[in-house]
Amino acid sequence: MTELDIQTLLDRAAISDVIHDYAAGLDMKDWKLLRTCFADDFEADFTAALPGDVCRDPDEWVDILRSVLSKIEGTQHIITNHVHDISGDRSKSSAYIQSQHVRRAADGSEEHFIFAGFYDYDMVRTPQGWKFGRYAIRPCWTSGNPALIGLPEAEAAAEIKKSA
Repeated sequence: MTELDIQTLLDRAAISDVIHDYAAGLDMKDWKLLRTCFADDFEADFTAALPGDVCRDPDEWVDILRSVLSKIEGTQHIITNHVHDISGDRSKSSAYIQSQHVRRAADGSEEHFIFAGFYDYDMVRTPQGWKFGRYAIRPCWTSGNPALIGLPEAEAAAEIKKSA
């Protein structure tokens, strides 16, 4: 096992805190908190799971996430098993993701969509602390109705199968 110094442990904790803030920002629909997670020089690549382009504007990305999640009553993003390979002011990090999405109909019935996979992060240390410089999602499996996040069911199944 590699010997760890105090700074590496502090950096690991700080990076994990950003990941936790990201999940909390999404689930509490706290768009200001969510924006604090992203560096100004930024890239979000969700093309392995969702149709569309890579987004390189953090403000636009927050707007996209707000638009998708505003149609959903509740979400829970469970992000675990953080791994951080830190080199100076940069880190290659990864984590497991399982996100649950719920929408209730007027009749009280519920629809669910669960997404499971991995996040890959390129983290950068900024004067304001660690931030996502780049992140991408790698899908493993889904369950439920992908239309909850704006994806037609057949298209979602094909995308997940293609990338798994």
